[in-house]
Amino acid sequence: MASVENQTESKSNKLQWFLFVIVIPIVFAITLTMVIATVIGANPFQLAQEYGSKVPLVSAFVDDPEEEARQHQVSEYEATVKDQETKITNLESQLTRKDQEIEELTEQISRLEDELSKDNARQEDQEKTVKDMARTFAEMDAKRAADIISEMDQPLALQLLGEVDGEARGNIFGAMEAAVAAKLSNALLKSN
Repeated sequence: MASVENQTESKSNKLQWFLFVIVIPIVFAITLTMVIATVIGANPFQLAQEYGSKVPLVSAFVDDPEEEARQHQVSEYEATVKDQETKITNLESQLTRKDQEIEELTEQISRLEDELSKDNARQEDQEKTVKDMARTFAEMDAKRAADIISEMDQPLALQLLGEVDGEARGNIFGAMEAAVAAKLSNALLKSN
């Protein structure tokens, strides 16, 4: 039994020796180091984090403030990229709408140009017809021309009289009733 007690005492002696010689001095050294570092103005936890992040195995367990800052910056960049992509999408849709609007306006311009050219052609045809009729009335008997022109719409009668030469116009006015001749003469003077 004495040997069992000796073995138990020797195990407890080894444990006591380990606590008194290794653990307690290490805890005391760490505490003393932290107190001294705090007194001189250094943050021991920050220093531990910096050095711990550089040690290969420990760095997996220690948060690196630079890494957190980089991750935060990356997330900000990703948000900026998403915002820019949204803006690009909006601008592309605006561009598409503007292109459609331009296309519609181009078609409208083409249509209006066609209408204008048709109107010009009609006007040229009408002017040619009026000149031909004026030449016909100039060659016709003045009394007969006066009777026909007196019955016409005033704008057309004015156009015809405007195209007829002065002598033929005088003969036609002379053959008309005085009131009609005066009315057409005044209107002809006002239109020129």
